[in-house]
Amino acid sequence: MRTMGKTLGITAAVVLIAACSSPPPPAEMAVRTDSAPVAEDFPEVGEIVAASWVEERMGASEGRIEAPGPSVFKLSAVVKLRPEAVSKMISELKCTSGAPDVPKQLKGLVTPGVAWLSCGLPTTTKARTAFVVEGSEQAFLRSSTM
Repeated sequence: MRTMGKTLGITAAVVLIAACSSPPPPAEMAVRTDSAPVAEDFPEVGEIVAASWVEERMGASEGRIEAPGPSVFKLSAVVKLRPEAVSKMISELKCTSGAPDVPKQLKGLVTPGVAWLSCGLPTTTKARTAFVVEGSEQAFLRSSTM
């Protein structure tokens, strides 16, 4: 009994020390402009001419210690596509009206007051949606791990 109590006490101390040593999450997501990670998640959209994107970890509570395990990441990107890419997506995918929920870091890059279409892309290891505007080269892309 006494050995088990010591073992539990040592285990608890090790867990607390390990949890305290993890770095705090960044205060704000950094906007990135390398289009390669976005193109990797969205090969169907064709060539991405320009991209601004952020990735956030979902489900993390502020100031809470979490157990190790898989995390859900959400990538949000404002991209410029080739002129024919948006028309191709609208004709090939099932699109319905629906505006994207744009992270605050990207809001200034999105054209305001336009009629967005939400186009569901085939699921891979990620759930993926493309938001497009007919006649525009701009798109908002979102993927999240499942």
